[in-house]
Amino acid sequence: MECEKIISIVTPSFNHAEFIEESLISVITQEGDFYIDYQVIDGGSSDHTVNILKKFEEIITKDTEFTELNGLKFYKSNRAQNPIKCKGLSFRWISEKDKGQSDAINKGLRIAVGYVMAFLNSDDTYYPGTLKKVMLYRWGSADFVYGEGMWTSKDGKELIPYPTFPPNKYNFVYQCTLCQPAVFFRKSTFEKLGEFSTEFHVIFDFEYWMRAVFYGMKFRRINSMLATSRFYAENKTMADKNIQVDEISVLKKKYYTKPFKTIGRWKVKMARKSVHKPTVERVTRLHELINSDIRYGIK
Repeated sequence: MECEKIISIVTPSFNHAEFIEESLISVITQEGDFYIDYQVIDGGSSDHTVNILKKFEEIITKDTEFTELNGLKFYKSNRAQNPIKCKGLSFRWISEKDKGQSDAINKGLRIAVGYVMAFLNSDDTYYPGTLKKVMLYRWGSADFVYGEGMWTSKDGKELIPYPTFPPNKYNFVYQCTLCQPAVFFRKSTFEKLGEFSTEFHVIFDFEYWMRAVFYGMKFRRINSMLATSRFYAENKTMADKNIQVDEISVLKKKYYTKPFKTIGRWKVKMARKSVHKPTVERVTRLHELINSDIRYGIK
């Protein structure tokens, strides 16, 4: 069925004109035998974001043919200069005040029509061929598939791979083991698991993966580099570090009342050695690279 060949991507955005064009291109130029339902949910940006979205809307729809599926127009052109390389692309965007990043993501996912879904932040990107790998992957009974992610600097320079480990109850005792832009899930998974929590400002994605694990959902790994995650002083992970620490504390109290009793002391100790220790080393190295770039003016 053609509907099973649709993948929905939602990009939440707010005043990211500096980065969003790169993110848009990384989605729109994905090549393969599938359709892309792409939405940008902007929170009412005051920079040039809206002008960029209007420009891309014109590029996608001007002098193109379209196929109608699930009530949406999926555009495709045979012109060499047209960036659409998949079977067809639907491009929708809004710019209005929202309640934050997770609220924007939920807005898009509620009306998404794809068989597979994901969200890509407006300062992150997909590698070429990522969506093809996801759509060709044999999901089987999996609710989620995930791959490798690459941390990049503010100007997009590759820094170091994200420390990715199997998502489970004992690994999650210490930290999130998934690189968010490299995670994809079924539409049916979203319908079962519910929306992203607006209770959390920074770690709403971690809460979602943890909720899925405790719900008993299945994750499968694609052994490939799928996405980049931009890491710089102004992004939420670094700028809102104190909020992140507080939110993680709340999250762990919610799911781990007595972690040793719940999942086993031996498994928790093994996770500390095999997951927590190498992650701390990787993050320490990441900060060294970021600080080196800032100190020496490297771009």
